[in-house]
Order: sequence, then C-alpha cells, then structure tokens
Amino acid sequence: MKVNFTSNEQLAPDEIEVMVSAAEINGDVLNLMQQIQNLTPPSTTLPITLEDRVVLLPISEIILIEVFGTEISIQTTSKGYTTRGQLKKIHARLPHKTFIQISKSALINIEHLEYLEAGFSGNMTAFLTNNNRVSVSRKYLPELKQILGL
Repeated sequence: MKVNFTSNEQLAPDEIEVMVSAAEINGDVLNLMQQIQNLTPPSTTLPITLEDRVVLLPISEIILIEVFGTEISIQTTSKGYTTRGQLKKIHARLPHKTFIQISKSALINIEHLEYLEAGFSGNMTAFLTNNNRVSVSRKYLPELKQILGL
C-alpha cells in the first residue's frame, strides 16, 4: 500500500479530501474507505424529537437507551426522555466505541458502566452510574468484553 500527500490550496484550511485508488473495488478497498469515513469527528449531541420540539442531548451524558416496542427511553445524567424510533437507527448515530448494544432492546454508554456482575444462565448484569441495572444477554457479552479489553 502506498500513501501520498498532495497539497491542494483550493481546500479550506480545515478541509481534508481523501482519494482512494486501486485496480478494482474489493472488500479491502471498501473496508479502508469505511475506516476513513469513521475517522470523521463524531457529533457531540444526539438530536431527538419530543412532541413539538427537537432536543439536543449531550452524548457524554447519555447513560442508557432502551426500546419498548416503538418507544425509546433515553436515560441521561440529569433526566429521562421518551421518543419514538428504532434502536438500530439511534445506535447508528452514536459512537460505536462508546455505545455498546447489550441486549436486543438496550444500549449502554460504557463510560457510565460501573461494574458487571454474573447473573443466571450466563447473562450478566451491568450496573450503571445512575444506579440503574440492566441485563447483558449472552449474545452481546463477547463484544462488550472485547470493548472492555477482557
């Protein structure tokens, strides 16, 4: 792999343009392009719609996101919010290294994870900074352990 830098005075000082060249598009090229796209600075807020307004929640304050049917409950360090939507769509708008899916219906911010405790049938319970506890299903436990470096 070759990496080159070319100065382009037509770009703004804070603008970066990346060009990927290859003989053909394949899995490696697509993977590289995805990794480059993931390098863009993530947003610091999550906009959610509440009745007749849009509220911008600071991402660092979000502790837990749970879905109940089409209702999404978002617990922050200061209060709780309820909106409508899909968990996967909200997860796509959040940094994946910070927000980890722990069950079919819940995401946690690992920066607000205090500890994990073994539960029944291979599940674990996550204890969060707001004194909430939520079950971590066996299916999602390996990814959580990998993120935590276990």
